[in-house]
Amino acid sequence: MTALNTSTLICVRNTSAVALSPSSFPSTRSDKNHRSLDMLKLRHIPHAKLYVSEPDPRWFGNPSNEPKNPSWGVESKNWLKSRFHFSFAEYSNQRNSNFGVLRVMNDDFVQPDRGFGTHGHANMEIVTYIVDGKLTHKDSMGTEETLGRGSVQFMTAGRGVRHSEFNLQKDKPLRFIQTWIVPRRSGLNPNYGSFDPSNGGDHNGSQICTARNQWRHLVSDIQDNSTITPVQIEQDANLFVAELDIGSSLTFQMKKNRMAYILCVEGCVRVGAAGCDDALLYRHDGCEVTPISITVEGSDEMQTLIFETVKSESSEDEKGGPGAAHILVFEMENVPGAGRRDF
Repeated sequence: MTALNTSTLICVRNTSAVALSPSSFPSTRSDKNHRSLDMLKLRHIPHAKLYVSEPDPRWFGNPSNEPKNPSWGVESKNWLKSRFHFSFAEYSNQRNSNFGVLRVMNDDFVQPDRGFGTHGHANMEIVTYIVDGKLTHKDSMGTEETLGRGSVQFMTAGRGVRHSEFNLQKDKPLRFIQTWIVPRRSGLNPNYGSFDPSNGGDHNGSQICTARNQWRHLVSDIQDNSTITPVQIEQDANLFVAELDIGSSLTFQMKKNRMAYILCVEGCVRVGAAGCDDALLYRHDGCEVTPISITVEGSDEMQTLIFETVKSESSEDEKGGPGAAHILVFEMENVPGAGRRDF
C-alpha cells in the first residue's frame, strides 16, 4: 500500500441523473445493437438484523465496566458495543460470512479510557474509518498515531503484524468502522498508513477533497492507475464517503459488473436506482447493491445510484445536525450470488 505524491485534487462532485424504468427501454431490437445493461438490485439490511456484541472487558485487557461513569456514552454501559455486518468472533453464520471481498465490517463504539489490547492479524487489508472521537493505534512496525473524525487508516497485515487500538480520552466515547478486505494474494509485507482531513486535505502533496456534499474517494486498488487516493490496497475495491447537509442529494455511478455495500453511518438517507424500489436507510443500516443483467438496445454501461437526505426524529449526524446524513460506500467487482442468505 502506498500513497502517490501528486498535486491532484481528489474530489467527485454531484452530477445530474435521469431516472429510467424498464418501460423506458425500446421494445424493438436488432442483434447488432443489443447491449447488456446492469440494472441494480437494492437490498436493505436494517440494523436490527446486525449481530450486536458486548464482550467481557477482560477479553482485551480492560478493567471492569463503569456504568455510573457520567462520561460514558449512552450507546451502551459496556466498554464496547460492536455491530457485526458479517460473521465474526462469537457470531458464526455461514449464510452471512462476507460480501464479495469484504470479509468483516464492524461498527464499534468504545467507551472512554478503554480499547483493544495488543493482538495479531495476518493476510488482510484492514481499513478503519473514524466516525467520532479519537482512535490511538500502536503496532509492531513502530507506528503510533492518534486520529479523529473523518480520518482513515489502513494496515496491510500480510505476513503478520500485532497492534493495539485505544480510546485514550477520559471523557469522550469513540466510534469507528473497521473493514477487513481479503487481499488478492497472501504473504504481503506488513504496512501502515493514514489520512487525516484536519490538516486541510493535504496528503503527501495531494490535495484530498474534505468538503461536505461531495464524494471523498479514500481507498482504491494499487493496480488502478486511473485514480489517486490516500489509501491504496492490494484488492479491486474502493471506499467512498460523503457527509450530506439537510435537503442535499448526491449521485453515484455504478459501472458494469460492479457491486457495492452501503452503510448509513449517521442520519437518514434514501437510496434509489432505476427500475427498483428505494431503500430508506437509518443510522447503522446497511444496503447491498448488486447488478441484474438485462439486454436492451443501445444501452449505457453505467447505472446511477441517487442518495437523498431524509429528515426524521432520529436523523442526525454529529456535524450536520437534524436532517443531515453521513454515508459510506464500498464498491468492488461483482461476485454472482453475493449477499446475505439468512433472511
